[in-house]
Amino acid sequence: YHEAQRLVQTKKPIVAAVHGSAIGAGLGLALVADFRVTCKEARLAANFCALGYHPGFGLTYTLPHLVGAQTAKWLMLTGKRLPGEEAVKIGLADRLVEQDKVREEAMNMAKELAKSGPLAVQAARETLNLQLFNGFRAATEREAMMQMMLRETNDFKEGVKAGFDRREPVFTGT
Repeated sequence: YHEAQRLVQTKKPIVAAVHGSAIGAGLGLALVADFRVTCKEARLAANFCALGYHPGFGLTYTLPHLVGAQTAKWLMLTGKRLPGEEAVKIGLADRLVEQDKVREEAMNMAKELAKSGPLAVQAARETLNLQLFNGFRAATEREAMMQMMLRETNDFKEGVKAGFDRREPVFTGT
């Protein structure tokens, strides 16, 4: 989580290219970016609770920040997978392109950002992210604590085993 916090604090804008699955911590990593480019083949999900685990990588802060509290709560508590088109529709991603153009479009966005004054971009990003970082840091600290606790539960072990077995988990609340 220190690396996630470092990414939020970096001076330069980040454009993520999501052309496959961004699941769990992968989604968390994508949401740390300032902008996201994706395709219809992509699948995005905050699947932690579906595995009997607490969301991590700052998702409890970044996801509601992007899509609103109610939508974020639904996505986190259910682990619902979204295709790229739906991700763009709800504001989880910024641009939708053909799968073979995702990286190219992300680079085009980065080049467009690079045309602005670098000191102004860095200063504006820092100002915009001041509140984000404070909330993100608090969220990641809480997430880490809850994950340590839940890692010892039978539900977590069942969730992971069910995932490997490609079956629905049977949680017992223990």
